[in-house]
Amino acid sequence: MRLIAHRGFAATAPENTIAAVEFAAEYADAIEFDVRRCGSGELVVIHDETIDRVTDEVGTVADTDLADLQSVSVLESPERVPTLAEMLAAVPPSVEVNLEIKDRGVAADVLDAIDDVDNRVVTTSFLEPELRSIRDLDSSQPIGLLVSRRLGDPVTTAVELNCDVIGASYWRCLTTGLVPRAKSVGLEIHAWSIERWHLAKLLDLRGVDCVSADRPIRVQSFE
Repeated sequence: MRLIAHRGFAATAPENTIAAVEFAAEYADAIEFDVRRCGSGELVVIHDETIDRVTDEVGTVADTDLADLQSVSVLESPERVPTLAEMLAAVPPSVEVNLEIKDRGVAADVLDAIDDVDNRVVTTSFLEPELRSIRDLDSSQPIGLLVSRRLGDPVTTAVELNCDVIGASYWRCLTTGLVPRAKSVGLEIHAWSIERWHLAKLLDLRGVDCVSADRPIRVQSFE
C-alpha cells in the first residue's frame, strides 16, 4: 500500500503550498493537489472556488489575477498560492503527482504543464468531461475518476473513460462492492482520506492500493 499526501499533508503544513510539498515529499509516495484557472489565465494550486477560507481576502479564484493571489498569505503563513508550474517544480522526480482538476476547460493546459516533468502524474477529477478531454488529447496520460455520491455506477464509468485509477471515500471502499469490482477490471484504487493507521490496515486488507491522508501515517508496515 502507498501513501498519498492529501493537499501536501494539509494537517501539517499550509495546504496546497510549496512548503506542504517539500514536507510531504519526505514521507509520501505521492502528493495530491488541486488545480484551477485564475482570473489572469494561469493554472494555480488551490482547492476552493473562493479564496475566503485559505486567505484573509474574499473573492473567487476565477476572478482574481495571479498577482493578487500571490500577494496574500495562505492560512496565515509565509506561503503564497503557487502556480501549477511552481508546484510541479517543487516535487522530487521520485514522488508521484496526483493532480486533481477542479475547473472545466483546463485539460489541454494541464497536459502542456506536465509534458516535461519526470514524475509520474495521474490527472484525476470528479469532472468526467475533463477526463474525457485528457484521454482524447493524450491516450497515454494516466487518468483517475473520483467518485461522487451522485455517480451510480462508478466502475462502469471509469471503464468507459478508460481510466487507470478510481478514487473514492474510505467508507465507500469498505462498505460497498466498489473495490472488488474495480480490482476485477484492473483499476488502481485510491481511498481518501484517513487519519489512523488501523483504518489504512482495513483498506489494505480490502485491496485498496493507495490511501490519502492529511498527515504522515505508517502504511509500509502492511506490505
